[in-house]
Amino acid sequence: MMHRTQREIRTREPAEAADALSTTHVTDGLTVERSGAEFLFEERVRGSELLCLESTSCAGVVSGAVQPGSSMLIVWMKSGVGHVDDDPVKIGRPLLYRQDPQRIRWADFQQDALRIDRETVEQVAAERGDWAPGPLEFRPRHVPEGPELAAWWLMVRSVAEHVLRGPSEVSAAQERELTRFAAAGLLTAIPHWPVGQHEQPLASTARFARAEAFLLEHATEQITVDDVAEASGLSVRGLQAAFQRHHGITPTMYLRWIRLLLAREQLQSGDDRSVAEIARDAGFAHLGRFAGSYRKEFGELPRQTWQTARE
Repeated sequence: MMHRTQREIRTREPAEAADALSTTHVTDGLTVERSGAEFLFEERVRGSELLCLESTSCAGVVSGAVQPGSSMLIVWMKSGVGHVDDDPVKIGRPLLYRQDPQRIRWADFQQDALRIDRETVEQVAAERGDWAPGPLEFRPRHVPEGPELAAWWLMVRSVAEHVLRGPSEVSAAQERELTRFAAAGLLTAIPHWPVGQHEQPLASTARFARAEAFLLEHATEQITVDDVAEASGLSVRGLQAAFQRHHGITPTMYLRWIRLLLAREQLQSGDDRSVAEIARDAGFAHLGRFAGSYRKEFGELPRQTWQTARE
């Protein structure tokens, strides 16, 4: 069995906030300072040595150097102003930390993070890419967009459901499988290749990886399971089994979720397109079915999301 630890802190003292961050991260020269009269720091951490979710908010300024240690560390800002190595961080987009120390500065922010065991990521990458397990390079400062980003959020949603709402004690096999699932989500979102090789147009060459890449590349088109299978060199049955093994759902369900998340992001963006145009651009041919699926998954109709974004 594996134990998922849980730690929470809420403090108005910068020194206590610095101690908490130094417990969660490998840091160097970390400082926490007030940015105004009311300082407040909150941190929640839950997970195992293989997979962990972190949520941090601070009405203040955090600066110093951070490195991931034995994990892959991916963060995404929900609000505030952030810089990593002097580069601005885009709100709502995942950012993968390098293995070596990086300078950070976060001001008046809310931020979530996911830690994934590095060895597991390397093993899953080797299986997907059909190469020997070993250290990886990732495309520097890559910001996922479109279907890649939707695939990332689909993974995060599922992992959060298991880690935050699941039991404190889980079997080692279950936790390893969930960690592999998270690793696959990271590898889908950010181009990667073995250390020492040049970046390739498609870092993954195994058949499932080709299937997933084809599905994401053509997610907004009217593709079928047969199209994905043919593009990857898998049989339809083999494709179904591969998606069940890697994502826990069928390729059709995976594609529907990608399209729903794409549509939701665009509905929340406040652009000038109508709900119908956004639905069609995301790959939905039947607007009634789109509205029903959207309401089932997000608890509101697409038009409600669209109107809220304009208010």
